[in-house]
Amino acid sequence: MFSFEQLLQWLHLENRWKIEQGEYRSLETDSRLVDAETVFIALPGVSSNGWDYLEQVAEKGCRVAIVPQGLGLHSDRMVLLEVAHIELVLAQLARQIYGPVPEHIVAVTGTNGKSSICYYIAQLAQALGLKSAMIGTFGIGVLGNLQDAKQTTPDLLTLHKLLSSFAQQGVALVAFEASSHALDQQRLAGVPVSTAVFSNLTRDHLDYHGSMENYACAKRRLFEFDALQRAIVCADSDYADFMVAHTQAPVWRYSALESQAADFAVLEKSFEQTGVRLTIQVLGQEFAVFLPLLGEFNVQNALAALAAVLSSVDEPARAVQALSSLQGAPGRMEACKRPEAPLVLVDYAHTSDALEVALKAIHAHASGRVICVFGCGGDRDTGKRPMMLAVAQQHADYVWLTSDNPRTESPQSIIKDALAALDDTLAEVRVEVDRHQAIAQAVAMARPEDIVLIAGKGHETYQEVNGVRHHFDDREDAREALKAYVAQA
Repeated sequence: MFSFEQLLQWLHLENRWKIEQGEYRSLETDSRLVDAETVFIALPGVSSNGWDYLEQVAEKGCRVAIVPQGLGLHSDRMVLLEVAHIELVLAQLARQIYGPVPEHIVAVTGTNGKSSICYYIAQLAQALGLKSAMIGTFGIGVLGNLQDAKQTTPDLLTLHKLLSSFAQQGVALVAFEASSHALDQQRLAGVPVSTAVFSNLTRDHLDYHGSMENYACAKRRLFEFDALQRAIVCADSDYADFMVAHTQAPVWRYSALESQAADFAVLEKSFEQTGVRLTIQVLGQEFAVFLPLLGEFNVQNALAALAAVLSSVDEPARAVQALSSLQGAPGRMEACKRPEAPLVLVDYAHTSDALEVALKAIHAHASGRVICVFGCGGDRDTGKRPMMLAVAQQHADYVWLTSDNPRTESPQSIIKDALAALDDTLAEVRVEVDRHQAIAQAVAMARPEDIVLIAGKGHETYQEVNGVRHHFDDREDAREALKAYVAQA
């Protein structure tokens, strides 16, 4: 609880308001959640702004709101406290009210790989004795007890509350996904990020950013944070130098390409059925390790996680050893297996670049054909739909084009958009709108030595059709299809 006097003190404002004295229990940025015991923070938004709801907030009994300076706002029913840089003010207030944050805060940005890198960071840190938590697509919470997440990166106030909550639980390191939307909307304002990681940048979210330049600039903001102590970038990306052009933090580079010089580099690698055998160089030291993950991109992700953890704990030998016990991230090349049946992999690849990376990775491990099942999301960048089909035809031996999350669009129209890139000289394409049927038929046609990739939804447990989410888990369908495959063998 805090008083109006304390609030004014924290804001460095004089008490020149007549207000009924009392205590407040929390801050709120959501106008629907306020009452007489909360202080409302009126943040700028995308489709609307917090100060658009001041009357509704007053109706709920709220007596105090903090608003941006210079807007000329007034209210006869509540005290409006004007401040400059309201996002930073919110961060400072959150620290006063909810307490400190964990010592090590790692933020990961990039188009692909954010979720996996965070998951691997948390595992490696835990193996080195640091209690770890994560925030992102896979969930929110201490490793081993993740709760569902509504957004890749939470809103500003929720993020600060979560960080303080983790500190109270004894968490030493938090890894979280920093989306381009969150960076553009200042949802990370005031977060004392100690380590920033960049994975890659490929076409995505252009419906929001408008251009690749804007998209890249939004990502780069992460590396300009004042508190940053270490910047980590993938040397295999053309955007690596761009990301750290303005950073004040020392930079580490990592690479999965044997020809690339980097602080965390692969000297040798060989792909096996269950993973990759590696010789790596870590800050000048050479190590041999078996990584129980599939694909060159997972070598990249693991090296990124290794670098991030070593920015906090200087124990390279132990950290490298912990790579051999990494568990694959949910819905990221997640394997569904049955004896005498094809290997089925479920992956979140939902862009053309991610799909290409996944298919190329599978070929490195495959002894038979690679069969790809994928769809394209509705109400998103339509330009990437034909690009995804082109990639699937180029890098798979057989393609099933189906539905993903059509959302409010017609599945047939989405498929029609993708078919604009159809090339009859490449892999055969079959269209099956029903995703259940597409998965079942793809597995049924496979030989035991084949690998079936089900791409696009990964860890998701729903399919959104006409704005309604229905239960749908690609992994469940894969297991059912494999069960039927074995029964018919």
